[in-house]
Amino acid sequence: RGGGRGRGRGGGRGGRGRGRGDSSRKPKEYLGPNGHDYELSAESGANNSKFDDRSIHALLAERLQAKFSRDFRTADAIQMELIDGGVFVHDGMKEWRADGIPYGSFNGGGSGQGNPRSLDGQQYSKSPHSDDVMVGDVVNNELITKLVKERTKFKMMRQYDKADAVREGLRTKFNVMIDDRLKQWSVGGDFGEEHNAQRELADKFANRGYIKSTSSLSLEDAEEEEYIQFHVDARVQAKKDRNFETADKIRLDLAQRFDVMINDKMKLWSIGGQFEELGGKMGKPRGVYTRRGALGDLTPEDEDTVSKMIADRYHAKKQKNFDVADEIRDDLLSKYNVRIDDRSNEWRVDTEDYAMAGTNSLTEDEVAFIDGKLKERFYFKRERQFEEADEIRDHLQERFGIQVDDRVKEWYVDSLLSGVGVAEVEEDDA
Repeated sequence: RGGGRGRGRGGGRGGRGRGRGDSSRKPKEYLGPNGHDYELSAESGANNSKFDDRSIHALLAERLQAKFSRDFRTADAIQMELIDGGVFVHDGMKEWRADGIPYGSFNGGGSGQGNPRSLDGQQYSKSPHSDDVMVGDVVNNELITKLVKERTKFKMMRQYDKADAVREGLRTKFNVMIDDRLKQWSVGGDFGEEHNAQRELADKFANRGYIKSTSSLSLEDAEEEEYIQFHVDARVQAKKDRNFETADKIRLDLAQRFDVMINDKMKLWSIGGQFEELGGKMGKPRGVYTRRGALGDLTPEDEDTVSKMIADRYHAKKQKNFDVADEIRDDLLSKYNVRIDDRSNEWRVDTEDYAMAGTNSLTEDEVAFIDGKLKERFYFKRERQFEEADEIRDHLQERFGIQVDDRVKEWYVDSLLSGVGVAEVEEDDA
């Protein structure tokens, strides 16, 4: 390893802001002869790094001083320099190792693969189902192990392009596949029958593009759906290129313009945000309003127009065009006497008529009688004759088991309260 780092300590490391280190406050306790309190890991092998032990101690001490003075940029830069040279530091255990084998994490939280003090789960091994790697007539599994370890180092340093390049080189030159979950490598990608089947399914899913959810709302314009699919695919490519800013802009644009939600885990997109593929109880898609109560004087054509206007209002609100949304709301009230409840995603016609909800065994005469009484009650309420209105409500409840929902202008029969015949209705009419 030569005489240490190959350059003097006074030369700096490429403009890392050494000036701040000169004013660092001193630690509050004695940190030992090396200027830091990190110990060499008991699991560490021989020093295979590009630094000698003296240089490692100097870097660890400088990094600790930077952390004391809250100069975390300098501390992180020193840590990256150590990693690049094959030295790994574990702050949680106050340990370092220079054998080129990384810890599971840098923050003391453990590796997530078992005891971080053990090498188990920190190294990749050859799959027991793999053939040997042949270089000419010579078995050279050690070469693959070394390259896989190099890839791990690049991943720890967040140099993902280099890590991907190593992985691709292993695949193209040696036909070696890596399974990060098993932490194994294999010539030809054989990891056992069961795992191979799982990998095949995973590969099919990974190679499948994003598709429209079966519970997505539809757009009348097919070109708009093609536009959505094109930009969903463009977002995927932007993420592959690590252009996350562009990917986020595409996602936001689709959400604002078309109310498109994207589920990256299932590789699905949905207008309205519903994904029945996820299981569970299906709710109502956002932006879909349900009509409640009677239609009043609206024709079926009027009802279709109202539904389209409500959808246009919803999208105007999504795009923060609140003036347009308010104008549509006012037009609905003035032209069609329609009121909107945004909390429940419902709309109704402001009419004197009440609609019958649910099923019952009432005759046509009974229904006509109830409708007439409810209309009479409506006029009493409008004239603020609440006592007379309540009498009609109580009478209908006692005679027919009728429950009235004034908010949505609907009535239904409560089977537990009902029990009357047509004769009583005819008696009332008389």
